[in-house]
Amino acid sequence: MSSQPTLSAPLAKLADDYQAWWIDLLGEHNHIGGAEATRWLLERAELGPGKRMLDTGAFVGAAARMAAEHTGCEAFASDLNLDFLATGQRMESGELVRWVTADSGRLPFADGAFQSVWAMDTYISTRELGRVAAASGATLCLCCEVPVDGRGGVEAFIDEWAEYGWSLSAHKEMSNDATVTWRNAEAEMVRHRPHFEPRYGTRPYLRQLDMLMSMVQSYERHEQGHGLFVFRR
Repeated sequence: MSSQPTLSAPLAKLADDYQAWWIDLLGEHNHIGGAEATRWLLERAELGPGKRMLDTGAFVGAAARMAAEHTGCEAFASDLNLDFLATGQRMESGELVRWVTADSGRLPFADGAFQSVWAMDTYISTRELGRVAAASGATLCLCCEVPVDGRGGVEAFIDEWAEYGWSLSAHKEMSNDATVTWRNAEAEMVRHRPHFEPRYGTRPYLRQLDMLMSMVQSYERHEQGHGLFVFRR
């Protein structure tokens, strides 16, 4: 299984407990573009000592841990799943991050508490991200799915954020990367069925494979797009 990411001991245990393809095949940076995408956003997030960053729907807080380690900012990671947060705490640089159990739709932070707010292939609450971000000088970093041309394209997505006072600072098209990621994951699941089917159980294995096949088809048919975005206000 050499094409799988190398998992640290805490993440390997989590993968054994949860038995999900997106942990086994994507690892800690479980979003399109992986660690490279996280770094791309971090280089544009304008973070540093004395600034606060929030990674919402953080899983094991890979973005928050990277931000804290490389910029010296005060990083927070929020997620509803206690196991994810506890695992992140035990991973590299986990001690640098503040871990908060929270629903991304109802964040337990004061208005304007953060200079940078992030959502990496997770649920996005436009209202809540805008509420907890500083009223001026804040950045919003997203790795997410976006509409395709038939639904207004990326421009419609950018315009929606503009209605909330955010202006686009940087954008990187990731639709091809997403297509390749889902294709590769599907191929791995099929190629290594003797490994994954006993690991997940037959029905869960087939459900996860069906999910991947559906994701591949939506991108191949250009029904869905993907991108990295940095907004400022």
